[in-house]
Amino acid sequence: MAHRCIDSPEVSRRRVCREHGASRFSTTAMPMEWTWASLNAGTYLLLCFLILFIILTYPRRRKNVPPGPALFPLIGNLPSLASRQPLEKFSQLRKQYGDVYGVYIGKDLTVVINGYDAIHEALIKRGKVFSMRPRSEFHQIMFKDPGIVFANGRLWKEHRKFAQMALNEFGYEWTERTMEDRINDELSHFLNKIRSYSGPFDVSELLTLSVANVISGILFGRRCEYDDPCFVACLNSVGEAAKLFSTSGVLMSCFPWLRQMPGDLLGLNKLDEIRRKPKDFLKFVFSWHSSVSARPEVQGVLGMYKQEIEAGRRNGHPEVFNETTMRAFMGELLSAGSETTATCIVWIVLYLILNPELQQKLQAHIDDVIENGRPPSLADRKHLPLVEATILEGLRIAPVAPLSVPHSVHEDVNFRGFLIPAETTVLINIHSVLKDPCIFEDPDVFRPERFLNSDGNLDVPKEFLPFSIGRRSCLGESLARMELFLCVTSLLQNFTMTTPENEPTPSREGVLGMTFCPGHFKMVAKPRSK
Repeated sequence: MAHRCIDSPEVSRRRVCREHGASRFSTTAMPMEWTWASLNAGTYLLLCFLILFIILTYPRRRKNVPPGPALFPLIGNLPSLASRQPLEKFSQLRKQYGDVYGVYIGKDLTVVINGYDAIHEALIKRGKVFSMRPRSEFHQIMFKDPGIVFANGRLWKEHRKFAQMALNEFGYEWTERTMEDRINDELSHFLNKIRSYSGPFDVSELLTLSVANVISGILFGRRCEYDDPCFVACLNSVGEAAKLFSTSGVLMSCFPWLRQMPGDLLGLNKLDEIRRKPKDFLKFVFSWHSSVSARPEVQGVLGMYKQEIEAGRRNGHPEVFNETTMRAFMGELLSAGSETTATCIVWIVLYLILNPELQQKLQAHIDDVIENGRPPSLADRKHLPLVEATILEGLRIAPVAPLSVPHSVHEDVNFRGFLIPAETTVLINIHSVLKDPCIFEDPDVFRPERFLNSDGNLDVPKEFLPFSIGRRSCLGESLARMELFLCVTSLLQNFTMTTPENEPTPSREGVLGMTFCPGHFKMVAKPRSK
């Protein structure tokens, strides 16, 4: 009798797999033994290239630089900063890494300095090395003709000196009554425009135009109508430039080779269109000024600048003061000054709408001090400490320049035990001071009384620095404070500001761009009886 061999189940499975293919009879394919020899030449080269690419592009934090989060290839620390509220991210990084930390935007290191003591040390005690502006390739593209804000070296020193002299002559050393009249004259146009609205409106653009007209008067000796398309386009170009700066700057830091690629992958061709708008406005204003410059009331800062140009030509040094620097200087003062002050006022209006009881209290104080409905005077400030405190609290709770204008160091600097390499961008985190709970209790609560002492008088701590400190502190602080008081007091004197019916209340969350501004909201301004 023949003896039949019966295969084991495993042997049978293998035979079936050989005859019919494993995929048809089993859910699991047979494992294959893998070796480097099984790769063909093309795959091997591609794999080697990928490994080499990762090794070469994987970022490494330079020895002794300030600490920070883990880095990612190409994009650096962007995942650590991604947030709808980036200022909160900066606060979290401070808690984790201390008052001095470093983040990489692509391949570029940025050092963030936090807290009053560290900021004071950098900007006051070591102000000479920390007062520079970035001069990276991207900054030179964006600000190829710097006036004063982004200038360095002799160009900055001479323009800072000139600006202080000019503002003293046409601003701060005028009698207060003269500057007060100039601001109140513009406010009369502003208040009349508000009275013309029959329903809800967005006050932000109107405020920007009004504040810009005060500056325009100082610079050029004239104001512009609110519906002047050239004037409006000039001021709107600030926001357009801010959007381009934030997106294209990050892309260029992460992928610098995009600039060499065909097409406009970084969007830099839009710069010409954005720059054309302030150029067109300034060209018109300069032409107008030349035609009426014999009149002393329209000389302004522009007239003084023209004198500096002529002096430079006579002395054989036209490189500091010329037509190009004049346009950049005037454009920066007009746009930067109007955007920041107007945004401050919008934030204060927002918090007054959210705090109707405070609004009523302020109106009662104003009515007691300013009789017969006359326009507010700068002399009223000392009699309206709660109004002043409300303005200060608005500047504190929503600083419009929370990271200041970027600073830089142009040489290797040792700071608080860390190395800050030459050409590193340095951000001064003013927000970290103004929202520090150790300085301002309940920092997210709008409480003007924190700036009043037990006698009801102003009491401002030294850590209050919304205009920054040091060599690069805001040139227009004194003018801004005048405008803030007169504008806020005039609004409260003339209107009760509320949210429109069936509309959500304004959000306290802001948007960080060139400035920290609130989201758009509409308000109703109900005239008050005299």
